[in-house]
Amino acid sequence: MRERLSGIDRPTIVDVAKVADVSRQTVSRVLSDHPRVAPATRRRVEEAIENLGYRPNRMARALVTRTSLTFGFAAVDMRNSHFGDTCSGMQSAAREHGYYLVVTELDFDDDRGMGTLETLLTLGVDGVAFFPSFFADKEIELFAATSGCPVVMIGREAKIPNVVSIAMDEDRAADLVVGHLVDTGKRRIGILMNEMFPEVVHGRFVALQRAVTERTEVGNPPVEAGHPKIQQGRNATKKLLTKHPDVDAVIGFNDTMAMGALLACHDLGLRVPEDVAVVGYDGISFGAITNPPLTTIVQDSIGMADAAFKALLAAVQNGTPPDGEVVSWQPELLTRGST
Repeated sequence: MRERLSGIDRPTIVDVAKVADVSRQTVSRVLSDHPRVAPATRRRVEEAIENLGYRPNRMARALVTRTSLTFGFAAVDMRNSHFGDTCSGMQSAAREHGYYLVVTELDFDDDRGMGTLETLLTLGVDGVAFFPSFFADKEIELFAATSGCPVVMIGREAKIPNVVSIAMDEDRAADLVVGHLVDTGKRRIGILMNEMFPEVVHGRFVALQRAVTERTEVGNPPVEAGHPKIQQGRNATKKLLTKHPDVDAVIGFNDTMAMGALLACHDLGLRVPEDVAVVGYDGISFGAITNPPLTTIVQDSIGMADAAFKALLAAVQNGTPPDGEVVSWQPELLTRGST
């Protein structure tokens, strides 16, 4: 059981030094795992820390080391397990390296989310990783140039000064999806796009349109847009299939829109995959329990998160900002009952 000095509510480094009968500098060396501390002295200081229940002041340490041992992370919707999985991956990497993660959601009403990122900077984080859902490349470039810390963007491939971009290879993903559908006999392929994030959507749509045109000779595949949610995917699919009843496959911008497509097919009395095949993107875990289970492009959320953390850490340790590096992540097609 811890014994605390009388009258002390929150022990300080001075209290630890007094109990251990050493200087403040010696306590600081023990806390920073400095090698030049005698084993017996180290044990005495550690016992004092334990008995007092002392917790180092991270803000004070930040003033000395000029690092906070924290990174900021922001995503548009933490209820979406793709973003949640990425956050979890960064949390694990942070813990492994003695860092903490400050997590927040991008608030569109706060300067289209840029205010959220600026708030992270006021908290003194050592770097920021975020999904660029709302932002144009020029906005990200300006933020990185004025942030004073490393910046990593997850989910969009773009070469932006002072930013590391970590994103899936959209061309490869489109080839996997469309190639699989064509190989299973599908020829009239419709696409559900995300109307909220035009910069993000553009690369995926261009890749899918190219792949569909090359494999089916259909120059302009039918498209409907909606928010990247289940109900909006359901509504968009109904519109798509009503306008184009010959569509025999639907590709959702993400898994949640594709789940909505499954519901829409059920509403319309269409069999999946016999009448209409459905494919999503992201590989979230809920896709395994839909009816039928959802075929999807798997993004390695944990791997991408680990790469994002290591890019921030390397920039902090090297003392130099990233230089427009692009890390292209290879996708995997997970085939299930919906195709």
